[in-house]
Amino acid sequence: MDDAKIAVQTGVDGVNVAIGTSSYLMKHSHGKGMAYIATKAEEVISYVQSHNIEIRFSGEDSFRSDFDNILKLYSTIDKLGVNRVGIADTVGSATPMEVYRKVETLRRTVNCDIETHFHNDTGCAIANAYCALESGATHIDTTVLGIGERNGITPLGGLMACLVTVDRKYIQNKYRMDKLSYVEKLVAQAVEVEIPFNTYEVPWDPEPEKVF
Repeated sequence: MDDAKIAVQTGVDGVNVAIGTSSYLMKHSHGKGMAYIATKAEEVISYVQSHNIEIRFSGEDSFRSDFDNILKLYSTIDKLGVNRVGIADTVGSATPMEVYRKVETLRRTVNCDIETHFHNDTGCAIANAYCALESGATHIDTTVLGIGERNGITPLGGLMACLVTVDRKYIQNKYRMDKLSYVEKLVAQAVEVEIPFNTYEVPWDPEPEKVF
């Protein structure tokens, strides 16, 4: 609650509330159970909402959590009126079909938006992100070049390369695809990393016949 109060006092537009929900994190991170998590979440969410601030609730390591417990917890959270709930593949071990099944089930359980977060430890971050969108997720966490903890999360360019082949018109109308390469070079220079030789090529020309 103290962190939430400080965040609200700074004048933020949104607050992300996250706590470990897997048995590993409940034992080794904070030492609390699901009953405590549900009670504390309701307290923090109610406080943030009283200040008319957007709020998301996410269970850290939720893909390794007991998913029946996640569904029960998120159903309660959803009824409080949160803007969205998030599920995270914190250690990057989720598979595309697992993601599809779990997000699809969660979509049937809650009415709010669903945010997802995929680490790339097994190289599945892009595939997992795409399957999440296909099964009902509304938000995907990405970073430029996939920069993040360990070997990163879903790369923005990689996800765009995937999505533009599925619905070119929608993606090109919504995003400035011609700026992606510039942004990647800018970020790479700023954080002093090399752009991989096999980085994703994202066709942005509005006339497909000029690309393929």
